[in-house]
Amino acid sequence: MDHINKVALIGGFRAFSGSIIWPFIGFALYKVYGFPLTLVSLFYLVQGVISVIASISGGVITDYLGRKRSMTISISFSSLALLLAYVLNLPIYVMAFTLVQTFLNTVYNVSSTTIVGDLYKGTGDLVKAYSRQRVGINAGWALGPLIGGYVFNFYGFRVLLLVSSLVVLTIIPLVRLLPDFRGSSGLTDFKLSKEFITFLVPTFLTFVIVGQLGFPLLTYYNSVLHFTEFEVGALFTINGVLIVAMQDLIGKFIEGRLRLITLGAAMYGLAYLCVALVSDLLTAALDVVFITLAEMIVTPISQALASTLADPGSRGKQMGVYSMVTGLGRVAGSSISSELMSYYLYSPLDLWGVISLFGFSSALSYFLVLRRLKLR
Repeated sequence: MDHINKVALIGGFRAFSGSIIWPFIGFALYKVYGFPLTLVSLFYLVQGVISVIASISGGVITDYLGRKRSMTISISFSSLALLLAYVLNLPIYVMAFTLVQTFLNTVYNVSSTTIVGDLYKGTGDLVKAYSRQRVGINAGWALGPLIGGYVFNFYGFRVLLLVSSLVVLTIIPLVRLLPDFRGSSGLTDFKLSKEFITFLVPTFLTFVIVGQLGFPLLTYYNSVLHFTEFEVGALFTINGVLIVAMQDLIGKFIEGRLRLITLGAAMYGLAYLCVALVSDLLTAALDVVFITLAEMIVTPISQALASTLADPGSRGKQMGVYSMVTGLGRVAGSSISSELMSYYLYSPLDLWGVISLFGFSSALSYFLVLRRLKLR
């Protein structure tokens, strides 16, 4: 089996474990444990702080310990954190251990993203490699929310914690079959170029809107349109199935067309603006198709550009910085949405109109940045 296929398979099981609970964490805090939306918003802000710490330290860990060992450690302790949340099952402990898992997930993501950059060179090959990795990840993502929504609906959120804790352990033997790489620079040597830093600006804006596919959509569809958790889980499954079916093909199409990231970001903005017009499950499913198409264009190009602009000797640390920015974007997206919902939950055009601006702003930023970007 090729190494990229191993990485994709590991990512699939990892994503399956995470996506069983990830879309439902904020919703569970709100509905099951009785936290107000303002506190849920604070939870996502704390996640943002943890993501910053985990991304930077995860980059250092990835360069110092190596990609393989970092992945193994993060997977093992992530399982333990979820198991403790299941056993204790008090609101404060569930919140605390899911935040611990946020840290560990980020370390894993930095390691798995970095190892692809070690294995492949050049933006064309990297776009295809990251596309293949996303096929595996989204195979897990396609199944996880559907099963998670079913279990949540009939057995409760606590059971989800146990299932996720057990599933994630199954991939450790496969991780050990990967080659290992380490950084060659010092622990504090990041070597961030001006080009890399400039690229992070539209990256943050993009991932604010990427972060809407989770708590924000689930809460809006459940509270306003009265979709069940299972129905919203099915919408997330459409996203995963489409990526599994089409990401490789789209990866081949976009490998030499990096400026299509601008189009993808604009599509994100338009698709989330159209959420305000959704009236039933069918139109919600159609809108998810366009959200997914934007994702299939934007994400692999973004990862390939980040890996290309990173210095090979400190790739782990620099991909940690990239992970920090994308993680902050996702968390900021959920936090901003939950705060907006406190005022505009039942004013769809106001709510999703504001959110869509992040997609349109990122499209304009990519257009300006890519005009000056020098790629190797």
